[in-house]
Amino acid sequence: MLLRSTPSPSCTHATAVQDGPAGKAAPEKSHSKPVRDRCVSKTKGYLEVVKRTEAVVVDMGTGYFKCGFAGEPWPSHIVSSVGNHPQETQGEPEETFIGRVLQDTCVPLNLISPLTHGVVVDWQSVQDILEYIFQTEMQIWPEDHAVLLSVPPLCSMADKKKYAEMMFEGFHVPAVHLAYQSQLSMYSYGKTSGLVVESGHGASHVVPIYEGYVLRSITGSVDYAGLDITNYLMQLLNESGYTFTEYQRNIIEDLKERCCYTSLDLMQDLNLPLKKQQADYELPDGHLITVGKERFLCAEALFKPSLLGSQQPGLPQLTLGCLEKCDADINKKLVRNVLLCGGSTMMEGFPDRFQSELSRMWPSDKVLITASPQRKSSVWVGGSILASLHSFQKLWVYRKEYEEWGPSCIFKKCF
Repeated sequence: MLLRSTPSPSCTHATAVQDGPAGKAAPEKSHSKPVRDRCVSKTKGYLEVVKRTEAVVVDMGTGYFKCGFAGEPWPSHIVSSVGNHPQETQGEPEETFIGRVLQDTCVPLNLISPLTHGVVVDWQSVQDILEYIFQTEMQIWPEDHAVLLSVPPLCSMADKKKYAEMMFEGFHVPAVHLAYQSQLSMYSYGKTSGLVVESGHGASHVVPIYEGYVLRSITGSVDYAGLDITNYLMQLLNESGYTFTEYQRNIIEDLKERCCYTSLDLMQDLNLPLKKQQADYELPDGHLITVGKERFLCAEALFKPSLLGSQQPGLPQLTLGCLEKCDADINKKLVRNVLLCGGSTMMEGFPDRFQSELSRMWPSDKVLITASPQRKSSVWVGGSILASLHSFQKLWVYRKEYEEWGPSCIFKKCF
């Protein structure tokens, strides 16, 4: 698993951390158990003792886990969601290799993807990854930190309970809050209403949110996203004469981010002179390869999923479908607040192409699309802002509530 540590850029909209579970931070990170500085918080008629320490925000994605402390402008740790188990060896216990350990081991490994299309399919691997992040990367004790965890917009009730159970039973955290990824993305824009169009690594969603309320019944979801674009790019490159394999997918991912773009006029780009289509890319071994029309053909799959063999609608069509299902007074507001989120929307030219396609389909109102430069991590940024607000502190679900009500306690304060 590849770990990327990202420097924190300046961020003028990040709110100062307030007292409570998301309050004061310990000045140093250490493997040694910190001295507890406790305060008393009153909730639901009883007193709950919690440590005064800053909250941890975790955005669990199909491609990456993004983690950091509330109030920070950017996640401090971005870790691949893919772990590995060694191939079975008779008589030896199973281990999970995560993070930098993957680069040091020479044993044969089996690739493990604990999330598929944003949905957890291997809870033990998810817990292993979080344990690695907390202990090795962040160097914190989770039982000393409230945790805000993002969940997909169509997350089932059973999975929501499982998230709560994992955090309270597996990590013994003092307080938890679960929030929809789409809501957190919207908060990163400073909005309370909007049509969130998010396309990450494993899934894409179009989520109408009105006055803070997620309209789940008309939320649109498709199971293609950035990983599919990467695989399609690899297919196109191999058809042109290269021989990339799935074990080199990280190279293709990097090539996609550095060289590829979304065409505003496909026929015009296809008719460009060959030299204007091409770009050079340096492989890890130092060799240069030349990428041509594949640079812009791969992004077409977000608009024409049939290129991937999918019968699902393209992102503009999915967005149109959501708008058509909204009441007239709601869609007039949403169409002026279309918010792009997720790494797949970061490809150069995507916002302009999406604006053009959606405006053509919805001519009755002016479509206004906003694309934040930090939208690749908009879920985490929104969570950082939310968990820092003084008004939010009453929405933490405390361990005492979990012990009294069980996993269903999260529905009292979340969603």
